Amino acid sequence: MHDTRHMGDKESEVSLCGVPEWFGLPENSTASYVNDIFVAVFTALLCCFAICSNLLIIVTTVKTPSLQKPCNILLCSLAAADWLTGLTSMPMFAALRLIIHRVPSTCSYQEDLFTAFYASIMLTSGWSFAILTFVSFDRLNALSRPISYRLRVTVEGTVKTMSFIGVSWFLLTILAQLLLSSILELVFSMTLIAIFIIIPTVNHIRMYLAIRRHNKELRRLVASVRLTTVLRREKKTAIDMFVITMVLLLCLVPAILIKSTQVPFPRVYSFLQPWSIAMVFSNSALNPLIYTLRNQSLRDAMRNVILRRNRRAIGIITSESGGRTQELVMF
Repeated sequence: MHDTRHMGDKESEVSLCGVPEWFGLPENSTASYVNDIFVAVFTALLCCFAICSNLLIIVTTVKTPSLQKPCNILLCSLAAADWLTGLTSMPMFAALRLIIHRVPSTCSYQEDLFTAFYASIMLTSGWSFAILTFVSFDRLNALSRPISYRLRVTVEGTVKTMSFIGVSWFLLTILAQLLLSSILELVFSMTLIAIFIIIPTVNHIRMYLAIRRHNKELRRLVASVRLTTVLRREKKTAIDMFVITMVLLLCLVPAILIKSTQVPFPRVYSFLQPWSIAMVFSNSALNPLIYTLRNQSLRDAMRNVILRRNRRAIGIITSESGGRTQELVMF
């Protein structure tokens, strides 16, 4: 393997044909190559599941009018970000883990592939964090003023807000890639990550306090059936979003822990760092499972969508074999 050193403004960064050290530069050994093969296969499996499961959630929400509520639109936006991750970042990561071992023949385009990979993770991961930050404000508003929230927040308004966040983050990613140097881009990314972690954390604490306050108020009210029902629904949605946020943070923990081994145990770092990145990507495959397990209505709707497609396929086969149109009967 051939290491090259690129000098930044005030720091030197070890890289391999444009791939920086934080990516987990492999050793020139069979064990390292086998390790990356397993990482690539694991990532490919996550990629397939993330694409299919998140797409199913999006299609189910679009095809089921009863699911088209503001809270489900937020989940659908997260599913779209995870679907895009499976479509872009994961395949490029798996490809890089393999071609990085063939430096002499792939160095010419390896740097371009890594640049595209870095831009894709900034786009998709940042989009997910931005959505979760907005969700924390949305849930805080819903828990603080549940009746008012139900009257003011609409599906159309939520769709417009999510579209605005997606387009804004896309443009911000392009500007960051074109205008910022590598050091400024790193500072920019770390600052945003800190903001996207601190703000939701503060909002979740405020949600907890709002729930306690409402529980005390409900004990003093006699005719509070409607408020109790509405608050119960908003509490469940807030808990669901809290679980999603916690799972995301747990997926980031291995990368943080492994970073401490980079200097004292560089060989351990080179073996484990690719797995820590794959664990971050696993969040895109875990989220659909969380949505499905915690949402009975979504489970039923997904089952109906899948069975409807199966019935359509069976109807077409029966129609072709019997020489007459029978697929309408299947519906």
